[in-house]
Amino acid sequence: MNSAAPKVNLNILFTVMGLLTIALGIVLASSTHTYHISLFGLHFIIAERSFSFFTLFDGFFLIVLSFLQLQKTRGTWRLLLGALILTFILLVLSSERRYHLTLVGIVLSFLIFFIMFRQRKDYTMPSVTLGRPEIAVAIITIIFTISYGVGGSLLFGNEFSPPITNIGTALYYTGETVTTLGFGDILPITLTSRMFTISLSILGVAIFFGAMTILITPIIQRRLGGVVVRMERHQLENLQNYTLVLGYSEFVHAYVSDLQKQGKTCVIVERSQQETEKLRNEGFLVINQNADDESLINSFRLNNCERILVASNDDGYNILIAATINQAVRDSSINDKVTVLVTSYRNMSKFSVFGFQTVNVSSIISKFLAGN
Repeated sequence: MNSAAPKVNLNILFTVMGLLTIALGIVLASSTHTYHISLFGLHFIIAERSFSFFTLFDGFFLIVLSFLQLQKTRGTWRLLLGALILTFILLVLSSERRYHLTLVGIVLSFLIFFIMFRQRKDYTMPSVTLGRPEIAVAIITIIFTISYGVGGSLLFGNEFSPPITNIGTALYYTGETVTTLGFGDILPITLTSRMFTISLSILGVAIFFGAMTILITPIIQRRLGGVVVRMERHQLENLQNYTLVLGYSEFVHAYVSDLQKQGKTCVIVERSQQETEKLRNEGFLVINQNADDESLINSFRLNNCERILVASNDDGYNILIAATINQAVRDSSINDKVTVLVTSYRNMSKFSVFGFQTVNVSSIISKFLAGN
C-alpha cells in the first residue's frame, strides 16, 4: 500500500526566504556603489543602498506571509505569488555584485514557486478579507500615490533644492509630503514643482490616508473585539446546555427567538457591528468578532453546548468557520452537535469533507414553494 508523500512545509521555506532577503538588505545598506541609468532622455543615478529599504521590507513581509499562508485561501496564494515575484526581481537587480547570496535566493525562489504550483489546489478557501473590493481599491490607491510621488519627484528633480536625483530621495520626499510632515530639507523652487507638491499633498490627505484607514480599521476592530471578548468570556465559562451560533443570518432569527422565549441560553458570534447592536438590543448575548477565529473557538467549552449552528448567509464564510471548527476541535463527538446552513445547493459537496450535518436552505425554500 503506497502512502502519500509528505508535503513540503511552505511556512518554513518562506521564513528562510524572508531571513535571506533581510540579510541581503543589511548588506546593501552598507554599499556605496551607484548605477547610472538613462531612460527617455532622462539620466538617473541610483545608489545600490536605495534597494536596501525595499529588500528589508520585502524580507519582513515574506516572514509575515509565511504565517498567513496557513489560511489556505485563494487570495493568500495570489499574494504569496506576487511577493515571490517581487523578491525575485530584487534578487536579480542585486545579483551583479552579491553573486553568491543572490544565487541562493534565486534558486530558492524557483523551488518555492514550483512547490506553490504543485500545491495550488490546496488553497481552496475563499478569501474573506483580501477578496473585499474596497481592500483591492485601497491597495491600488496606495500603490498609485507612491508611484505618482516618486515618479513626479524624479521627473521634476532639478526643480527642487537640493535636486532629487535618486529613487531613495524621491521616496523620502514622497513620504514626508504625503504624511504632511514637511521637514523643509527639500524645497520646490519652481511653479511646476510647487504645483506637483500641492497635488501630492492633496492626494495624500484625501486618498492615501483614506485607503490606509480601510486597511487598518479591520485590524483595530479585531484587536478591540479581542479585548471585549476576553471580558465576555468570564460570562461564558459557567454556561451549560447553550446554543452557539457562529455567523448570524435572518434564516435563524425565528429559531433563536424561540430559544430566548423558552428561557434557553443562546450565544451568537457576529462580525457585523450593526447586526451585533441590533441583536444586543433584542436581549441576545452577542460577541462581535469573526466566527472563523480559532482562538475564539478554542475559548468555548463546546462539550457544554447543546448545538453549534454555523448560520451566516455567506457560504464562503461558512466554509471558513467549518474549517476552523474542524481544525480546533479534536473530540469527534462534537461533530454531531454542529449543523451548517448552506444557502446554495452547488456548495453542498464542499461541506461534506468536515463530517458536519448540513441543511440545504435553498432546497427547503423550493419544497415549501412547491407545496403551495
